[in-house]
Amino acid sequence: MRQSIRALGWAITLSMVILFAFLGTAIYSMVQMILEGEGIKLGEVRGEISNTTLTLYIPLIINNTSHYDITSFNITLILKDSNGTIITDQSTLIDIIKRNSARRAVNNLTLNVIDLISNMQYLLYQDSEFKIELSLSFKYAYTLSFKVETSNISMLWGAPLYGFSITRFSDPYNVSLTGCYIDVYLSFENHAYFGIIGIVNMKMYNDRDEIIGYGKKEIDVSPRQIFSDYVTIHVSNLTGYTGSGYVEITFESPVLGSINLGRVSYG
Repeated sequence: MRQSIRALGWAITLSMVILFAFLGTAIYSMVQMILEGEGIKLGEVRGEISNTTLTLYIPLIINNTSHYDITSFNITLILKDSNGTIITDQSTLIDIIKRNSARRAVNNLTLNVIDLISNMQYLLYQDSEFKIELSLSFKYAYTLSFKVETSNISMLWGAPLYGFSITRFSDPYNVSLTGCYIDVYLSFENHAYFGIIGIVNMKMYNDRDEIIGYGKKEIDVSPRQIFSDYVTIHVSNLTGYTGSGYVEITFESPVLGSINLGRVSYG
């Protein structure tokens, strides 16, 4: 009986030694891989736009230089605005990363630009930044579960209509019985990484809130370019022109959608 108890004790002790040795080598191997071997690297974030969809590509390289396999590697990306409000999130699963091997995963975050602008219209005119939070969860050596979170990964947002303004109104010209023409000068800087293509529409009102003319202009502004030009308004209701009033401005774009740019007084 004593021998059975002693054998059982030795078996338990040996099992505990083996368990702690396994845990020690596994944890040490994982720490070496992540901290010293830079086993998990985040690549450069880049964005592309197609129609009304903005896609952020976030590459992640997992170089498993440790002694054990990594399984159920789940990558969760959370995109937030500068105030910490969640915009969108996306998860990617990698089944297995065998020891002494590497995997490259390109994780995508997609969002509708029209929805984004409609909810945060200041992004049209103000440069800002997005925050990307990265959360990793995985099993190591098929038994140990870990979770790693990283925050404050920044991505700059350039305003497509930065500094938008109406600079001046011309005097009426080509005055005739059928009306006249007035040029409305406007300018902005495209700080976005995508081009701005669309049509600027203007409605001119007098000081009695009567529509007296219309104008429109197609624009095509490349990234990091300054737009400075004018829209010609045909005033067809010459008798209604009083020399003062306001202009309502809208912008129709295949990327940004239909945007009300407000009204500007003249006279």
